[in-house]
Amino acid sequence: MDALIQKVKNAQRLYSSYTQKQVDEIFRAAAMAANSKRIELAKLAAQETRMGIAEDKVIKNHFASEFVFNKFKNTPTCGIIEDDETFGIKKIAEPVGILAG
Repeated sequence: MDALIQKVKNAQRLYSSYTQKQVDEIFRAAAMAANSKRIELAKLAAQETRMGIAEDKVIKNHFASEFVFNKFKNTPTCGIIEDDETFGIKKIAEPVGILAG
């Protein structure tokens, strides 16, 4: 587990150096990948959970991948995302750490 956590930390360090354009491209590619696998993922989810209808999950997966991408595609997510010169405050976005459940 320690080796896996270290691998994630190394990836985070690299990711934190990416430009907004690079992050946007990764986001777009992830959304397109999720959408292109929506049928396969829906079938797997229905089989694994034994809940719901695969066809409905296809629609949900398509909506989710497209909606999330379109909602956030123009949102600044790295570097300086807000600069208030009046109060001298800058908001800077950066990766915050490992999320695990």
